[in-house]
Amino acid sequence: MRGMSAGNINLDRKVVFPFYIFLSLLMGYMGVAAVTSVWEAGETIIIVSVIALFATHVGLYWLNVLWVERHNRWVYFYYPAQTAAMVGIVLLLNGRSEVGLAFLFSATISIVGEALGVWGNTRRAFFVGLFYLSLLLSMLYLFSDRETFFGSLTGLLVNGGAIILFMVMFNHLFAQRQQAIELAESLESANAKLAASAAKIESLTLQNERQRMARELHDTLAQGVAGLVLQLEAVKAHLASNRNERAASIVEQSIARARSTLAESRAAIDNLRAVPVNVTDAVREQVERFKQSSGAACELELSVTENQLEPEVIAHAMNILSESLTNISRHAQAGKVKVTFFIQNQTLQLEVRDNGKGFDVNRQAKGHYGLIGMRERARLTGGQLSIESDSNGTCVQFVVGSP
Repeated sequence: MRGMSAGNINLDRKVVFPFYIFLSLLMGYMGVAAVTSVWEAGETIIIVSVIALFATHVGLYWLNVLWVERHNRWVYFYYPAQTAAMVGIVLLLNGRSEVGLAFLFSATISIVGEALGVWGNTRRAFFVGLFYLSLLLSMLYLFSDRETFFGSLTGLLVNGGAIILFMVMFNHLFAQRQQAIELAESLESANAKLAASAAKIESLTLQNERQRMARELHDTLAQGVAGLVLQLEAVKAHLASNRNERAASIVEQSIARARSTLAESRAAIDNLRAVPVNVTDAVREQVERFKQSSGAACELELSVTENQLEPEVIAHAMNILSESLTNISRHAQAGKVKVTFFIQNQTLQLEVRDNGKGFDVNRQAKGHYGLIGMRERARLTGGQLSIESDSNGTCVQFVVGSP
C-alpha cells in the first residue's frame, strides 16, 4: 500500500498482496478457531452465519484492492459493510467463544492499518482509525468485565499503538521517497529543457558569429578592395590618356592602400574584438586617414571623459564611424564633413554629418552590407542608430545610454 495525499489513491500491488494474504490467513485462522468453539454447541445456524461473516469480512478486503481505485463511492459501502460484519461476528460469538473480542482487536488494527496504507497520513485515515478505535472500546466495554476491559485496553495501547506508529512512519518515509522521485523527474525534465535551450543558444551563437564575421570582413577586406578597384580604374583612365605620372602616383597610393588593407585584415583575423587602448587617438587616426584619402575638409569634435563603457561597445562605435566615413568617401561627393564623438561615463554619442549628394535611406540595394552592419551593431549594443539623408547631405547618429 502507498501513503497518498488527500483524495488520491495509488496502490502498489507488490506491497498490497502480501499484506492482504497475511490478513486472509489471520482472519481464516480466527474463523476456524471460532467455528471450532461453536461446533461443540451444535448450533448450525450460528456456525453457518459465522462462516459467512468471516468470508464476507475477508472478501471485502480483496474487493477493496480491486475497486477502491476505480469507484469513488466504493468507500461508502465498504466501511459500513466491514463494520456490520465485525459487529455481527462479535455478537454471534459473545458468550459462545472468546475468539470474538480477539477477532475484534485484530480486525480493528487491520482495517486501521489498511486505511493508513490506502489514504496515507491524511484526515480521512485519521477519522477511519478514530471510528474503529471507538467501536473497539465500546464493544470491549459492553461485552467484557472491567478487569478484562482494562487488560485489553493496555494491550491495545501497546501492541496496536506500535503497529499504527509503524504504519504512520512507513507512510511518512514513503511520501518522502515519492517526493524524491518527483524531484528527480523534475530535475530530469529541467535538464532536458536546459539541454534544448543550450542547443538553441549554440545555434543562435553560431548565427550571430557568422553575422559578426560578415561585418568584420566588410569593414576590412570589402572596404579596402573596393577602394583599390576605384584607384585601379583611375589608373586605367590616366594611362589611356597618357597621363603616366598621375597614373604612377595612384599606383603608389594603391600599393599603400593594399598594404594597409592587408594589415587590417590580419588584425581582424587575429582578434575580431580588438579594441583600441586609446579611444581618442583611434578616432583622430580614422579622421586623419579619411582626410588624406578623400581630400574633403573634416571637422572633429572629440571628448572622452571617465569612459565606463564595455570594450565591445567602443569597438562597434569605431566600426560605425569607419563605415560612415568610407561611405562618404565612396558615394557622397562631399566637400565638408563634421564628426562629433563624445563619451562620458556610460554614455556615447557619435554623429557624422556631410554636405554630399545624399541617398534614399528607405531603399537599400542588394549587397549593401555596410548599412546592414551598422544597424546590427547598434542592436547588439542596445544603442540607437538614425540615418537621415537628402540632397543637402547625410547625417548618421549613434547613441548608447542616455544623452
